[in-house]
Parts: sequence; structure tokens; C-alpha cells
Amino acid sequence: MLPNFSRSALQAACHVPARLTMAPSALFRYALDRSRSSCPAASGLRRSAAQGLAVLVLAMAGMSAPTPASAQSPFAAAVYVNEQAITNYEINQYAQFLDFLGVGGQNPREEARERLIEDRLRIQEARRLGVRVTPEDIASGMSEFAARAELTREELIARLAEIGVEAGTFEEFIRAGVVWRELVNARYSAGVRVTSSQVDTAQSVAAVRPVTEVLLSEIFLPSDPEFAEAVNELIPQVLAIDSMEEFSNAARQISAAPSAPDGGRIDRWIELNALPEPIAMPASTVSVGTIIGPVEVPGAYAIFQLRGRRDTRDVPAGDVEIEYRSLNLPGGRSESNLQRLSEIRALADSCADLGRVVGRVAPELPESAVRTTTLRQTELPTGVATELSRLNPGQFSSNMVENGELVVLMLCHRIVVPDPRPRRSEIEMSLYNRALEGISEVYMQTLLAEAEIRTR
Repeated sequence: MLPNFSRSALQAACHVPARLTMAPSALFRYALDRSRSSCPAASGLRRSAAQGLAVLVLAMAGMSAPTPASAQSPFAAAVYVNEQAITNYEINQYAQFLDFLGVGGQNPREEARERLIEDRLRIQEARRLGVRVTPEDIASGMSEFAARAELTREELIARLAEIGVEAGTFEEFIRAGVVWRELVNARYSAGVRVTSSQVDTAQSVAAVRPVTEVLLSEIFLPSDPEFAEAVNELIPQVLAIDSMEEFSNAARQISAAPSAPDGGRIDRWIELNALPEPIAMPASTVSVGTIIGPVEVPGAYAIFQLRGRRDTRDVPAGDVEIEYRSLNLPGGRSESNLQRLSEIRALADSCADLGRVVGRVAPELPESAVRTTTLRQTELPTGVATELSRLNPGQFSSNMVENGELVVLMLCHRIVVPDPRPRRSEIEMSLYNRALEGISEVYMQTLLAEAEIRTR
């Protein structure tokens, strides 16, 4: 039995209408207008429990405080890489640059420090091996980088200047990237080979990395001191819940979240990687029905229940191309046809084999008996689409009978074909570049392991 602690009790304490303790939307947009009530308890509850998962995401991201090094002389050396100095000024400039690009992470200064160390190693290794780039190469690289944001080089430099980042910081960033690309290409490109089968695999739907999604229910409890006794009593009871029905009942009674009337149910699938780590980590492995939390957010405790988890490949059906072979055997599901089908299955390993195998097993059929069809998934007849959805390439279906004939289907491929359709040469180049990226990462780890890096 849950103790007598509810949203209505909190409302009564402050004499405010029930709607004022409810946020306008669930999960990612818990935010209330503090000006609606001057009651300290209610506004505390609204500031805290109603912040929800969006605030949790921000809280986990955090804002890093300045490090002691930032208080030192800006031109003093902060770190030495093989006796070459990186100054505090360079780190501060690079941190601002990374923030501008949106890749500064939780600690932009630390991220800048690590990236500058790698850039120094790139330049040093290129110099050791005699790899050089021209001013024109650097200018071209800067223009190419700026074009990704639909800016000219001059426009991007002007934007950076507005936030105090010098053009030289941008130039050195590009220089390190260009010289490293030249170095890796010169040393390793001759050894990288991309095969036709690799291109085929890259086009297949199976190659699209699945995205894990979860269904959650939620309970938010205020962490304000005036509610501490009740909340401390509630949390162990919520964590002891062992059914979805009981969790829903508890959410209706005590949750401060706007999903409370719906039993705490969040009514959409959420990508796992969009959740903060304290939720995402357990949600990726625990069984359905497990309680996750409590997770402390500013002013509230969040408790979740996992209702479902799935892996999905987010590929629009209109972007999926299906190729299959079909064969109609007169006589329906007769014994002779089933025997023929068994022989065809045993002898045909791929769609390329099917015509030859059918000619051998059923020589009375015309050469045109085996038909090749290529359609977008949305264009397939319903029955055919249902059968092919169960198959992997090279597998057969023989469940349909039409006009007294047994319909045999063999799936050839199921590939992603976005609009516009990429050329095979473009896919091959993408795989080639990906292979070089992998090599360059190993190369960099080797340089880091061998480098003498000293911090002041």
C-alpha cells in the first residue's frame, strides 16, 4: 500500500489548481511557467519534478568548470609533445573552435588538449617522412571545410572572429588534417582493396546498423526538502514493484509528471542513444518490466520501468529494392511438384543458379518459366511481399498457389537504394575511405604510444 502522498495533496497545501502542477508535454519537454504560482512548495515541485528527462540529459552533459591551467599565463606551455610545446592560449582557442563546431563534448578544454596533441603528432610524423603540403592545399582545405556549412572560407573566418577565434587556429586545424591525409594515402593506399562483394554487402539492408529503441514508463518525485520524508518512504516501495500494472497504478497516484494520468506511460519508442547513460546503460540489458532508477535530476527523482526494447533498421520501405526469381509449377502442391521443389532447393544456391537448375529438374518447362522481378518494396503485391519478408537472400518460399499452380519464390537481394541512387563507384570510394580511416586510427594510436608527452 502506497503512503498518502499525491499530487493533489501538494496542490491542496498551496491552494492552486491541479493543472498548475502539470507540465505541457512528456519526457523531453517538462517545463513549467514558474510565474503561474507564488507558492514555494508548488513552484519547487514544478521546477524540479516537472523538468523530466530533458533536464536529465542536460545535467548529464554538464558544463565543465575552468581548469587551473586556464588561470595561468595564456602563452605558457601547458603540455609538451616530443619537446614541442602546446600553450594554454592554443588550447583555449581550440576549445572555442570545437564549441563553435558543436563537438566540444562535456569538457571542451580537455577535448582541445587531446586533439592538439594528435595534431602535433600528425605534423611531426609528416615532417619526419618528408610529406609536405602547399599553401594552396591549405586554402583549398579551408574552403572545402567551410562549404560544408554553406559558407565561403572568408565568411567562416569572420564568424570565428566574432567569438574570438583567430584564423590561424582554423588554418592549423586544416593543415593537420590535410597533411595527415596525404601521409596516410602515401603510405597505405596501395594496400587497400575493395571487392565487388563488399560493395554488394554495403548496399544490403542487413548492412544498415540497427538502432535500439525502448518503451518506458515513468514516475517523477520531487526532491524538495519539504517532501523528503514522504519521498524517502515511497522510493523503496516503487523499486519493489514487480508488474507493469502496479507501476501504472503508482504513477497515477504519486507521479508529478504529466504522464501520470496515463499511468506514467510514454507513448512512443525512444532511441537508446538519446537517453542519459544512467538510464541507457541498464535499459540496454535488463529484462522487460525491470525498474530503473532512481536517477536524480535537478529538483526531482526519476524512476523508470522498461516496457519494451527492439532493434530496428530505420530504412523507408520506398528506399528498399527487392529482386527475386519466381517460378510457377502446374499442378499446385502435388507430390511431384513437392519432389521437384526439394531438388531445386538442394541444387540452387543462388538466383544465378535457378534457371539452370529448373531446366535440369523440369525440362518440360519453357526457358521463360523462371522470371526475374525487381521492384521497390512498396510496389510488391501483398502476397509476394508477405512471403519475401520472411526470407534471406538465397532462400525459397512455396506457400502460395495461384490458378492451380505452385508459386515458387527465391529472394535474390534486398538493398537500400536512396533517391538519388548512388553509383557503385561512389560506394566503393566510401568503403575505401573507411578502410583508410581505420588504418589511420591504428597509426595514430601507435604514435601516441611512442610519443613523449609531458604536462606542465
